[in-house]
Amino acid sequence: MILKQLEKDYKLNENDLFIARYILEHSEEIPLLSSHQLAKETFTSPTAIIRFVKKLGFESYNDFKLNIHSFLNQYYLSNMHIQSHENLYSVKNKLTEIECGIIHQTKDNIDSTTFNHIISMISKNKYIDIIANDTNSTIGDYASHLLSSVNKIVNVYHNHDKQLWLSFNVERDHTIILVSKYGKNKHLLRVVDILKERKIPFLVITSKQAKELSLKTPYVLYGIIHEEFESLKDMIFYISLKYIFDLFYTILISNDLKHSKELDNLYGHIFNQESWQCYNVTLFFYLLRIILLCYFLVCFITW
Repeated sequence: MILKQLEKDYKLNENDLFIARYILEHSEEIPLLSSHQLAKETFTSPTAIIRFVKKLGFESYNDFKLNIHSFLNQYYLSNMHIQSHENLYSVKNKLTEIECGIIHQTKDNIDSTTFNHIISMISKNKYIDIIANDTNSTIGDYASHLLSSVNKIVNVYHNHDKQLWLSFNVERDHTIILVSKYGKNKHLLRVVDILKERKIPFLVITSKQAKELSLKTPYVLYGIIHEEFESLKDMIFYISLKYIFDLFYTILISNDLKHSKELDNLYGHIFNQESWQCYNVTLFFYLLRIILLCYFLVCFITW
C-alpha cells in the first residue's frame, strides 16, 4: 500500500519502484549505506540513487539518510487507520505502531543545536513557567510533575489573565515554555510579543503548521500532528510532546550527579534485594531437595 502511494505521489517508474521496495524492506539499514552501496544492493547506479532521492524531495543523499525514518513514518501512520469494531489484538498492535511512529518522527524533528540551547536555558534557571491552554493543559501538568522532581520550581498557567500577568512581570531567571498546537491563538501571540518586547527568552513547543508563532523565537521544538486521524490527533500531539518533556527530564537527570547517584543507588538496592530474595528461594528449594532425598533414603533402608 505504501509503495503504491509513493508511486502515485512521486510518479515513480519501474526502476524507482525497485529502489523504493528495497528501502521499505531494509529501512533500518539505509542510514548506514552509502549511495554506492545502495546502488549495488538495488542493481542500479549511484546516479540513479541520487536521481531517486531528489525525486522524493530530498536535497542530497545525506539529507535522505538523515530523514528517511521521518519520511516513511508519515506513510506508515497515514495508512494505519483503526477500523470500527476492530479486535483488541489488532488495535494493540496498531496503537503500538502509531506511538512508535510518532516518537520516531518527533525525534527526527529535533534540531540538536536548538535542543542543546534549550537544555542550557532550563538547566541554569531554577524556575520554569509553562503556558498551555485547552487540551494542552494536560501535558503542561505532566511536565510540571516531571520537572519538579529534578529540583525545578514549575508553575503552569492555564488562565489568560495569569498568562498576561506573567508576561509583564516575569524575570530573566525564569524559563518560559509556551505550548500550542497551531499557534493561532491571538491571546497567546500577544503574550509572546510582550515577552519579546521585554527581551525575555522563551521557547515554543508547537507543530510545523504554526508558522507565525515559530518565527517569534529561535528556540522552537516541533511536535507531531496528523490531521487524517481526526479522533486521535489530540492524543498524537500529546504523545509527541510527552516524548519531548521526557527527553528534557532524562537529560537533566543525566547531567545531575546527585540524582544520577540516587538512581544508581535505587537500582542497586532493588537489584540486590531481588538477588537476595532469589538466593533465599534457591537455598530453600536446595535444602528441601536434600531433606526429601534423606527421607526417601531412610524409607528405602527401613523397607
